[in-house]
Parts: sequence; structure tokens; C-alpha cells
Amino acid sequence: MPGPGTNSILELLDSLNAPIKLRGNWDDFLFEDILPISKAYIDEPQTTYIVELYKYIYNHLDSKYLKEMRQWPIYSQTTISGFNIVLAHNYPKKNFGHELLPYAEQKNFDELLFDKPFDIAIYGHTHHQLMRTSSKDQLIINPGSIGQPYTAWDKFSADRRAQYVILTFDKTSYRGIDFRKVSYSIDDELAFAKTNELPFYELYERIFTEGKAFTHNNDALNEIIAKYNYKSDVLTYLKHLEND
Repeated sequence: MPGPGTNSILELLDSLNAPIKLRGNWDDFLFEDILPISKAYIDEPQTTYIVELYKYIYNHLDSKYLKEMRQWPIYSQTTISGFNIVLAHNYPKKNFGHELLPYAEQKNFDELLFDKPFDIAIYGHTHHQLMRTSSKDQLIINPGSIGQPYTAWDKFSADRRAQYVILTFDKTSYRGIDFRKVSYSIDDELAFAKTNELPFYELYERIFTEGKAFTHNNDALNEIIAKYNYKSDVLTYLKHLEND
């Protein structure tokens, strides 16, 4: 979420034989009891936004992938060429929050590594490409985001290329850290979203044209909610879940 890709993304990951798959904070929405939370906060535009996207995912994603995703951990660890690596969406025990934004305090990043003697920490969540160290000089990397890179600096926000990083190792050290950006057809992505009737399509389109997220933009959310009567749709959906 909030994009239109469902089965196609999981099929692609399966084709790559990815040995480690982690569950992010948006993935967790799919496995929470949304009824009490949604009813308590139904007047918040974020509730309507998230429930509409939740409904879209459940209407499009094969149940076998939902079962698989439910089992994904929020962190994992591996060893390559003798280097102990922790991989987490955010923190190993917490896959949400703002503690690891690029400009956060050093102690927040140290908490990624000091619990166990890891050499390298790789995390996601903030959608920023980043390389820095702990206060003990352990390596910390964020590969960025393939679908929604983020920056608060306007001059950088027009760059919507997919982001990732490649680490290479030899027997004595890591040989290289290669941060990459790759262009792809945004027109095709938006056409796919429109064809599949993605909720809040206009805001999804603006993510690419303006480079900004709208999860906490109440004015933008309320405008689209009123235009498409999404709140009424969500109330009907919640009633359906309640009676199921």
C-alpha cells in the first residue's frame, strides 16, 4: 500500500527466490483487527484512507500470499563472508516509528546494532537512501525505496526513480556499496492503477508528480473522501466485516 501492485509483486519476489522477506508497518494493517480501531477513529481521514486500501488489497491479493505475508518476520539476520548482518524494516522489534529518519539522533541508530554484535545493519521504512555508521563504526545502510522514494527537499522530489543498493563482499571486507537509481515507466504504473480502480487514485498520481506522500495530509484526504463518498463506503464495508 498505497500502490496497485498485489499478486504481481509477490510473484516477482518468488521468481527471484528471495531468501529473506520482511513485513513492514503497512503490511501489518492487513493482519490487524481493523473493526474496533476503525470505528473508534472513523472521523479521522486516515482511517477511511487505510480501510479503502485494505479493502483493495483483500479484493485483489491471492489468499496464499496473505498467509505467506502473515508469517514474514519484521527482522532477520544473516552472515556473509564472516560479517554478521541484521536486516529490519525499522528496528528489529518495532517496524514503525520515526526514530531512524536520516537526521535523527546518533543514539537512535546505535540501538539498531548494540543489542547484538552485528557488523552491518540494513533497514528500510524511511524511504531514504542512506549510509552512515554507529558510534562504534558499524555500518548502517538504507537502500531507499523502489516505489516511493521520499525527500522533504523540493529540488530532489522530482526524482522518482526506483532506488536500491548492491553490497559486494570478499573474504576480508565488503568490497563495495553501490547505491543505484533506475528509471521506469511511471505512465504504465499509473495506467495500471487506474485500470485496477485503485482507491485515492488522484493522490497516488500526485505522489509521482509532486513527490509527496499524503497519509497525514488531512485536507487532501478529505477532498477525495468527499468527492467519492469513501467514508460511506468504508462504513458499509465495516458493517459487512462485523456481520461476517
